[in-house]
Amino acid sequence: MSLTRKIAYNTVIQIVGKTITTVLSLFLVAALTRYLGVSGYGEYTTIFAYLAFFGVLADFGFFWILVREISNPKTDIDHATSNILTLRTVLGIVVYGAAYIISYLIPQYSALRAGIGIAAFSTLFLALNSTYVAVFQNKLRMDKAALTDVIGRAIILSLTLYLIHISSSLSLILWAYAVGNIVNLSASGWLGREYVKIRPAFDFGYWKEIFIQTLPMAVVLVLGLVYFRVDTFMLSLMRSSTDVGIYGPPYKVLEMILLLPAMFMGNVFPVVTRYIYTADERVHAALQKSFEFLLLLAVPVALIIIYDASPIIKIVAGYAFVVAHTIPPVFGVPATSVLALQILIVAACFSFISIIFGNLVMALGKQAKLIWPNVIFVFFNIGSNLIAIKYYSYIGAAATTVLTEFLVLVFTWWVASRYFTLKLNLKIVWKVVLAGLVMGLAYHFGYNYINWILLTVIASTLYLIVLWLTGGIDVGMVKIIISKTEVES
Repeated sequence: MSLTRKIAYNTVIQIVGKTITTVLSLFLVAALTRYLGVSGYGEYTTIFAYLAFFGVLADFGFFWILVREISNPKTDIDHATSNILTLRTVLGIVVYGAAYIISYLIPQYSALRAGIGIAAFSTLFLALNSTYVAVFQNKLRMDKAALTDVIGRAIILSLTLYLIHISSSLSLILWAYAVGNIVNLSASGWLGREYVKIRPAFDFGYWKEIFIQTLPMAVVLVLGLVYFRVDTFMLSLMRSSTDVGIYGPPYKVLEMILLLPAMFMGNVFPVVTRYIYTADERVHAALQKSFEFLLLLAVPVALIIIYDASPIIKIVAGYAFVVAHTIPPVFGVPATSVLALQILIVAACFSFISIIFGNLVMALGKQAKLIWPNVIFVFFNIGSNLIAIKYYSYIGAAATTVLTEFLVLVFTWWVASRYFTLKLNLKIVWKVVLAGLVMGLAYHFGYNYINWILLTVIASTLYLIVLWLTGGIDVGMVKIIISKTEVES
């Protein structure tokens, strides 16, 4: 199978797998929001937002370093994977243990400590599972990662629904995550034995080498998570759990949407890294196709979310979140979860493109050059949120996220262009803008007369037709992907 078709196959498989897990997650969110209510769901959101900071420390950038390590043909995959998994286990136990202890220093979290402890335990297994995901990604067998993810998520949903049925507490419901994540890790280990033999390994010299390599990445990831997640954390300290609850569903939708570029670039990253290692000129074509695909995807996703935000929130969280608010209307628009989602999707559009440059910098091994830009993002985000949350609560937090992600796009492009000659052809931009304009007009004139689902199908179809007519869709690439003829990579 050609490299192009392998990447396409893995991307499609991941999309299918993530579509299934997203549907399961939406059912899970729908069940939890309706069972816990706005305030209770705010507590649930606070627990996982708090642990997310420690999750980055537990990951420490090992995932991307492992992907880059095993993309090098000279690397002993068994040695590298075994040592990194052992190191991650030790570090994870220390970090998540510290997360639970530190929660005692935050008075606002006194009622959440049991939930934090349980969620920390379950999240450890999810972090360890990403080691196997790196192996599957390198082997372009993300179908196996998708399968284990679906199994784990299905177990979590099933147990949660049962626990809700018997009127369990939030703390007890969180145990469902522990069971699901343990099964996920076990299934990954079983399916991954074909590619790697993992055993406890304590090559401390290698640990030191990897730690030194990953330290800049860890700093970048920590800073990145701070500016991406700190708004929820600040909301929990500056506002009520109701504010956090209102912000929770739109942010959950944002996270699900951002899985799309992450999945695609996850498949492209090993290829780009390999091309860079071997000084292969095809790296430029890989980056160009990545830019075109993600831009083509970002525009319709943004338009769908902007116009369909209200029914999406109603489906995901329930009608209470469509109308719930703690602040007055903003510029005449009700300050609900709907408005927060419409604002956040703009941030997602910037992320669709910035992820290309961020991954390129990592593939070049220049992740240390992203530290200072990320420091700027953190200070800007925290400073802006201190003002925005004070006056506009979750709406202010959403707006700050948009501004921050714009800065991320500008700075990641700047860093990438300093160490790599970018040869992006921007002809696709006007074609996407034209197609997006037609799609937007279809929404605008049909919104009050056509069912929103049917209108979404019509508008999306018009988008594709315009792209096809203007040559925005690469017919040759489509033929390569769907062709049965094997093409040499």
